[in-house]
Amino acid sequence: MKINSLTFLYLFLPAALILFNAAPKKFKNIVLAAVSVTFFGLFEPDNFLFFFTDILLQYGISEAMFRLGENSRKRKLLLSASILFNAGVIVFASVTSQLSGGFAPFAAMVISFTAIGYFVDIFKGEAEPIRSVFDFTVFLAFFGKLARGPLIRISNIKSLPSGDKFSLSETGTGLYLFIRGLAKYVVLAQPLTLLHEKLLAANTEEISVIGAWLDMIVFSMMIFFDLSGYCDIARGLGRCFGMELPKNFYFPFQSPSVSDFLDRFNMTVTGFFRHYVYDVLRNDKNSRPQFIVNTVLISMLCGIWFGIEMNFIFWGLYIAAFIILEELFLKKFLLQIPHIFARIYTFAVTMFSMVIFSGSDLGFITESYKAMFGIDASMITDSVSYIVSQNMLVLFVGAFFMISAFSMFIRFLSKKFPFVYSVFSVLESAVLLVLITAELI
Repeated sequence: MKINSLTFLYLFLPAALILFNAAPKKFKNIVLAAVSVTFFGLFEPDNFLFFFTDILLQYGISEAMFRLGENSRKRKLLLSASILFNAGVIVFASVTSQLSGGFAPFAAMVISFTAIGYFVDIFKGEAEPIRSVFDFTVFLAFFGKLARGPLIRISNIKSLPSGDKFSLSETGTGLYLFIRGLAKYVVLAQPLTLLHEKLLAANTEEISVIGAWLDMIVFSMMIFFDLSGYCDIARGLGRCFGMELPKNFYFPFQSPSVSDFLDRFNMTVTGFFRHYVYDVLRNDKNSRPQFIVNTVLISMLCGIWFGIEMNFIFWGLYIAAFIILEELFLKKFLLQIPHIFARIYTFAVTMFSMVIFSGSDLGFITESYKAMFGIDASMITDSVSYIVSQNMLVLFVGAFFMISAFSMFIRFLSKKFPFVYSVFSVLESAVLLVLITAELI
């Protein structure tokens, strides 16, 4: 069972909400922990023992760290062991995923990175250990965030008052976020994936300027709606179950600089690495060589988040190169030129980065770059023209929702005309639910 399935939408989620809201306050996290474990068991039954053992081991480390008290030497050894253990899980899961042909290891990245941050915070005294195994399971493995995040720290997860008792308003807000996120994935990301495959096949036969650019734009939209869709699903489900999870994407492809792009793209992951790596390595002098080293390291880690593969590592290095270039030479220029030109520059740079991110072989990457610059390539081929003519609707809708115009309209509506916004959100949810159901049948 997947989150993007009719079984989850019409059976699992309603049952989970009924059980959670019917449970007394002191049993709510027990129910939510059971729901999360059950979800994983239904989603990946073959890996359930690995998942369950991982959670128990992480909890055991947390308890051991608490019981050691002020014994700094043993706590340091335990912290080092926990980091090595989780790093090993990340590498193992990533390699296993590559061998099996998967895009990313399900849940392992989210759980292990979350655990590393948690143990560091506990060691530094910035947070109290979670003593209840059920509360710990909810923090580490809440089923809504297992697929793509967001990546949370113990200090930035917020409990909502509605977590204590049923709130129609909070549940409605959560379901609205959840349906919008699910629509991003089902109605946009999945059709865009098929469109990307068609364009890739057409470009493999005969590459063209428009074909190369369009393929990377479609691929970028696909990645954006996939990742941000899942994170909106997580935030919506979190709200339904009494938690407020942080935002993870903020229209990255309309950023005015590459540095800003990284801040908007997978925000919780970037913030995680900056807090636990960049801030630790930074000293008072904050020299240029140190800035360069730290930027390269953070950008590479942001790439590795998607998997320990060379294309993700090189994507991180590419992004780091432009961030360094901006900091050393381009920052003043980007601030002085009209905002639209800064956005065009960033859009072009990020489109070139997606050629690397896509994981194509070196020969195809070279051909794609040449075509994007108009070298040894026709303007457009008949096959690309046909594909575009058959997919105008998904291209238009994807491009529209990739920018912030609709989001700004929704914010304006909710502030100035709250009643109209309430009616609109209900109608929007109903329409999206029909479209989602039609796609999943």
